[in-house]
Amino acid sequence: MRKLLISSAVLACLASVFVNAYGQNPATGGTKKATSAAAAAAPAADPPHKIALIDMGRVFKEYKKIEALKEDWKAEFSVSEESAKKQSAQIQKIIEEMKQFKTGSAEFIQLEKKQTQMAGEFESFRKNSQRDLIRKEAELLKTVYLEAMEVVGRFADRFGYTMVMRFNSDTFDGDDMNKMQLVMNRVIVYHRPEDDLTDGVIKYLNSTYDRSLKQTGGPATGTPRIANQNK
Repeated sequence: MRKLLISSAVLACLASVFVNAYGQNPATGGTKKATSAAAAAAPAADPPHKIALIDMGRVFKEYKKIEALKEDWKAEFSVSEESAKKQSAQIQKIIEEMKQFKTGSAEFIQLEKKQTQMAGEFESFRKNSQRDLIRKEAELLKTVYLEAMEVVGRFADRFGYTMVMRFNSDTFDGDDMNKMQLVMNRVIVYHRPEDDLTDGVIKYLNSTYDRSLKQTGGPATGTPRIANQNK
């Protein structure tokens, strides 16, 4: 019996040495080594979202390049309008000439055919011109939008934003009930001024555009550094 008690005591001592050597946790049956490995393997927590805002309406109004693009579009529109006026005047002239001849006469029929042909050409020209102008206007807006989005992406990377939302920065203006209703119904009801990227994006776009005009008269080739926004 005494030998049995001695053996039990020896085993208890060996078990204590084993636990101390390997850092076993008696509450969980695990080890310090296993706990450390599990902690190392656990994924890091995702950073919290940081949301910024951009007023694209203001960007389209205040970006200088869009005004230059609009001037080109207006010039092309004027050329198209001038050509349409000339064709319309020619058709009207033929109609006036037709009045000088009896309906059904050879001269009348000849002028009528010419008028019909010119009217068809005019309608085709009008439709094609309108389609081309609409397409070029869409390309103009697309150019400005993509440039703005590129700058927004740079600002987001620079200042650690994970999401950028569009919003309307209009405020109450006198007794304009329509504008007041729009302001009251907007989704964004509060934001910190420093989270509004609009001023910074507009300044960046305009400074890049001005520099491109001074240097080459064309699109900017450099990628200037983004300074602190809204400064």
